[in-house]
Amino acid sequence: MTTSTLHPLAAEYLKRLRRTARTLPPDRRADLVAEIESHLFEALDPRASDPEARAVLDRLGTPETIVDAEQPGAAKPVDARGRREFAAIFLLLLGGLLAGVGWVVGVILLWGSTAWTRREKWIGTLVVPGGLALPFLILRATGIASDSCADGSAHCAPTTMQIAWMIVAGVLVLATIATSRFLWQRARIAPG
Repeated sequence: MTTSTLHPLAAEYLKRLRRTARTLPPDRRADLVAEIESHLFEALDPRASDPEARAVLDRLGTPETIVDAEQPGAAKPVDARGRREFAAIFLLLLGGLLAGVGWVVGVILLWGSTAWTRREKWIGTLVVPGGLALPFLILRATGIASDSCADGSAHCAPTTMQIAWMIVAGVLVLATIATSRFLWQRARIAPG
């Protein structure tokens, strides 16, 4: 295969891989480069945007990580979805309800983990900052979650604006849950 039909970032990645793989036996080096090159041809359209190409390359790992894993006696990968990743996802989802501090700890755990790419970490951080706390704060601030209508009086029917805020809060709840599920599914096996 030639690198001329590869995305420019993928072609540069292969150059780095060839340089880094010089420490491997020649037959293993050739097999490894051919395997990665084949994967890049399948996974990456030459016309893809640079961010799309970087996402594919980020998921693949650095050439140094790939070559290190091929060294004799290299440690086998371990499942990165451990307690730390579970704690990060849990705190991103519910930590905001603990005066926001729990969510911040979740973000720190998220960014400190090797289980996710940079793009996935940004998604976990920015989709719904504060996790489930944000929709509850919206409901509280708009008066929807107040106890003033607990007696069931007829004058407490929600206004159009309150209904709109309830819909926004519902979408935020769904987005937060979907983000947590996305992060759990995307947690990958990290190099050992």
